[in-house]
Amino acid sequence: MKHIMVTGPMGAGKSTFMRSLPKPQGNFVIPNNVPDMMLDYSCELKGMMFYEIDAPTATGKVWINWIKTANIQLIIGNGIRKPDENFIELWNYLVKNTPNIKRLIVLNRTDKITKEWETYSSEKIFCVGMGETIDEETAVASENDILTIVDYLEEYYE
Repeated sequence: MKHIMVTGPMGAGKSTFMRSLPKPQGNFVIPNNVPDMMLDYSCELKGMMFYEIDAPTATGKVWINWIKTANIQLIIGNGIRKPDENFIELWNYLVKNTPNIKRLIVLNRTDKITKEWETYSSEKIFCVGMGETIDEETAVASENDILTIVDYLEEYYE
């Protein structure tokens, strides 16, 4: 089973990404050798286990095994803004502590990669535009953009 960790700074759009994953979804299976943790929106999709960890949690030493469990780390960033100190701190932490794990950047709320994100041009970067607003505080991302990422991940594991 492949594990896809979705992380990023608070408010970057991790939950929006997770809510936007296509249905149907299967039940998430907790991997061995990790501490018990409540995971919002975690699910199985096409043989991949998706789980979300907020940046402050991800950089906490007690959760390092959750980070190391991932086969791929999706780091969500607010694409409207440049990489902020929280994104940079998380990125540097992941690179230092999990150098052999593949990382993808997902820029949320945008359809283009701005020059401020070019520092990360050696990484695969996806843009995810806005989909629809569910209510005042909840949205889903563009279905086509999410499917592009899921298809990429699926092909990566073939």
